[in-house]
Amino acid sequence: MSAIRRRSMLAAAGLAVLAPSLASCAAGAGGAEAGTVRLTHGPISVPKIRGTLAQALRQQGITAEWVGPFANHAPSMQAVVGGSADFSFGGSTTPADQAILSGADLVYVAWATAEPRTSAVLARAGSGIRAVPDLAGRTVAVNKAGLGEFLLVAALEKHGVPRKSVNVVYMNPPEASAAFGSGQIDAWSIWQGFREIAEVEYGATPIFVEGDELDFQIDFTSFLVRRDYAEQHADAVRAVIRAYQAEYEWQNAHYAESLRIGNAVSHYPDAVLDRMARHDVQTRLSFIDDDGVAQLQRGADWLSDRDILSGSIDIAEHSVRL
Repeated sequence: MSAIRRRSMLAAAGLAVLAPSLASCAAGAGGAEAGTVRLTHGPISVPKIRGTLAQALRQQGITAEWVGPFANHAPSMQAVVGGSADFSFGGSTTPADQAILSGADLVYVAWATAEPRTSAVLARAGSGIRAVPDLAGRTVAVNKAGLGEFLLVAALEKHGVPRKSVNVVYMNPPEASAAFGSGQIDAWSIWQGFREIAEVEYGATPIFVEGDELDFQIDFTSFLVRRDYAEQHADAVRAVIRAYQAEYEWQNAHYAESLRIGNAVSHYPDAVLDRMARHDVQTRLSFIDDDGVAQLQRGADWLSDRDILSGSIDIAEHSVRL
C-alpha cells in the first residue's frame, strides 16, 4: 500500500447515507410550491449561467429554483431523496444505480449519449507507464462506483491485467488531481476537464480512452426524480426535460462557446479550454424509452457483473416513460 491510504468515497459522495436517511426523509420529503421546480446543478452549469432554461420554463408558468452547487451526481440525488430538490442534475448513471440499490426510491426520466467519449486513464509524466499492462504494481486513483472506477476496470480487463495487481485508491477528482500533480499516484482514471488539466499542466499521457477502446457506452448522463414526484408532476417533468433538450441542442451547436461560458466558473487556462474544445462533444438527451432502458440495463449489468455495483438492478422497474 502506498502512502496514500485506500479509502472509500461512498460516504463523502452521499451514497452511504442515502439508505439510512430514507425513513427520516419520507415524512418530510414534500415538494416545492405549486408551479415551482427545484433543479440541482453542479459547480459548472451552463443552463443556469445562461438563464435560458429558467426563461423557457417561465414562459410555461413554471418557476425554476436552482439548488446547489453539488460536487457530483450522488449528493444531488441525496437532495432529491431528502425532499430539498426535485431533479438530479444530469449526472452519471453508475452512482444513480448504486443509490437505487442502496434504497433510494428514484426513477430515471431521461438519459443521454455523448460522442466522442473522452474519459481516459492517464499516466503521469515520468512514471514509465506507456500502456495499460504497465499499471501492474502501480497506484491508480479512481472515484468509487463511478465513471473512473468502471473505466479502469474495463481497461484492465481488455488488456488482461489482473485487478488485484493494481493498487487502486479512491479519491474525489480535486484530491486526485493534487496527488497526480505531486507524484503521489502513478495514474488516474478521469473525465473531461480534469483530464485536460492533467495533460496541459502535468504532461499526462492518455493510455486508454473510453471512446477509442470500448465499443459500447457503459455510463450515461441521466436525470432522476423521486417516484412519487414523477407520478404527481408528470407535466412538470416533461417541461423540464424538454427545456434541457433545447439546452443540449444549443450547446452541441455552440460547443466552444458553451465551454467559455462555463469557464466563468471553472477558470481553466486557455490551453486547457482549447484542448477541451477540440473534442466537440455532442450530447443527445432523450426521454426514457425502449432504447434507453436497454442501454442503461446493459451498462448496469456490466457494472454489477464486475462488482462495481453492489448488486443487480432492473432498470425498467426504476424508470418512468413520459
